[in-house]
Amino acid sequence: MSDRAAPAGIFVFALALRWGLALLLFAFMGNDGFFGTDSRGFHGWIDEYVDRIHAGDVHGWDWLGPNVSLLPLPSWLWAMNGLIFGEFAALASVLCQGLLDSGTCVLAYLTAREIDLRYAVPAGIAAAVNPTQVVMANLYYTDPIFLYFLALAILGAVRWLKHPAWRAALMIGAGFGGAMLCRVVVAPWALFVAAYLVIVLSFQRRLQVRHLAQLLGATLIAAALTAPIVARNHANTGEWILTTQTGSHSAFWVVPLVMQAKDGTPWERGAAAMKQRVEARYGPDTEDILENSRRHTTVAREALAELGIWPVAKAWFFGAVINLGAPVATIFPPLAQLPRTGFFATPGDSVPGKAFNFLFRSDNALYAWTILLGILGVAAFRMVQLRGTIALLGERRHWPAALLMLSWIAFILLVSGPVASPKYRLPIEPVLMVLLAVGYCALRDRRRSR
Repeated sequence: MSDRAAPAGIFVFALALRWGLALLLFAFMGNDGFFGTDSRGFHGWIDEYVDRIHAGDVHGWDWLGPNVSLLPLPSWLWAMNGLIFGEFAALASVLCQGLLDSGTCVLAYLTAREIDLRYAVPAGIAAAVNPTQVVMANLYYTDPIFLYFLALAILGAVRWLKHPAWRAALMIGAGFGGAMLCRVVVAPWALFVAAYLVIVLSFQRRLQVRHLAQLLGATLIAAALTAPIVARNHANTGEWILTTQTGSHSAFWVVPLVMQAKDGTPWERGAAAMKQRVEARYGPDTEDILENSRRHTTVAREALAELGIWPVAKAWFFGAVINLGAPVATIFPPLAQLPRTGFFATPGDSVPGKAFNFLFRSDNALYAWTILLGILGVAAFRMVQLRGTIALLGERRHWPAALLMLSWIAFILLVSGPVASPKYRLPIEPVLMVLLAVGYCALRDRRRSR
């Protein structure tokens, strides 16, 4: 495949896989083939939002989306499909997500190409056939939309490290800005990247005033794209904040999972206990979403302090292992909707015990065997990616790009914490595909040298 034709070929190949799966899922399962745990809620919000648009009942900040829980870019894409395609809106939406994710595969190709031309095609092909990306592109989630813009920001940063220029800086700004219009979790890493780029060029003695101007321009673009979210939150709460939802996540997900890591308390019981604790201290939730978040955050911090640092560390470790090791088959609708006991409901005195029972004592043999085979496949890929990481770090000229990509993996594992699913791994998949390509080339070169 020629260097000029490769991006188009990768895009078409990736799109054929994603659209083919989407049409098969719709043919055999209808909209259920696209719905994961949160998808029905998203789809319901969008249906109501579309009805409000038809009725002329959308004003002011309502144009950013149906509520503060769903950010603008997914809201606009899904609502547009609802307005145009009606009952086929879910199908149209995942087809659009397939387009975006095929673009993400091209961005992975281009990122690898910035490191070394020989890594480019393997990275693009790996992304095109990557099961996590293929499945997630066909789930009615915000994640595939977020991933495209995040991959654009990473490409811009890797390119800017190599040749600082306005075009790369604009990619960084547009990428981070678009990503934050899908999920604001990326904001701290965006600030880290800006500082990291300055530090790297300073150490290399290449930093000039024009480079600082480029990064300032990228920051202003990202800030301008994100400003409407902050303005809406200020209008609703009186506070200049990016999100109002951190408290409930901490109280009803993070703390119960730390409790589970400490003494095997099932997640459902831990979440119920935290709800009782919040209500015993403050009473029922109010209509003030920011006040609710503050209450939840306060109680969550107290509970984590009581649980201790070691259970917290255990929970984060187990979460990282599951996030990196769980096959996407666990959330693929044809398998996920099989009658079975879910992971959180599986009995066990500890997370490893729960995982053992989930895999080897499942009440659905087909599901269990599929997951086991998927774990073996994921483990094989992780070994090749580890080899790729070693190969990149083995050449000093690749350190800036390698450390940038590894910092993104570390950041996602840190913020995901004990909340584990292939869904939460998706943001690092383009980086993993680049590392897979590097590892593949290193193993191939070693074999040829022998």
